[in-house]
Amino acid sequence: MSDEPTTPDHATPDHTSARDDRDHGSRAGTTEGTATHLTDIIGREEPFENRPRASVVHEDETAKIVAFEFAAGHVLGDHAAHHPILVQVLRGRVEFGLPDRTLILTPGEVLHLTARLRHSVYALEPTTLTVTMLLPRA
Repeated sequence: MSDEPTTPDHATPDHTSARDDRDHGSRAGTTEGTATHLTDIIGREEPFENRPRASVVHEDETAKIVAFEFAAGHVLGDHAAHHPILVQVLRGRVEFGLPDRTLILTPGEVLHLTARLRHSVYALEPTTLTVTMLLPRA
């Protein structure tokens, strides 16, 4: 047995196959790129007196993240987003109206909507939620 350290096969990059670029997990990806850490999203803005207030948290060529601050009773009436979106409640609770049902969204849940799906939001209590618009790749 050798005293030399060994490297597991999965820790050694193998660039011999085009398939590696499509794999997920330890062999996929790159060390080049950007990581954006977003903090202080809850309460970054005060809601307007009669409606929620939105602020852009992050925007790049692949995604736009908008934080919404609602007071209890605030409504975003029926509308749609041009792109697919992810909705995540960070604090509070909302009634999320969809064409076929109404959901109660709470912290810890994520809702995905396809592009142009009509929806509405009613805040049951003071609420912060984010909407992540998934933009098409150029």
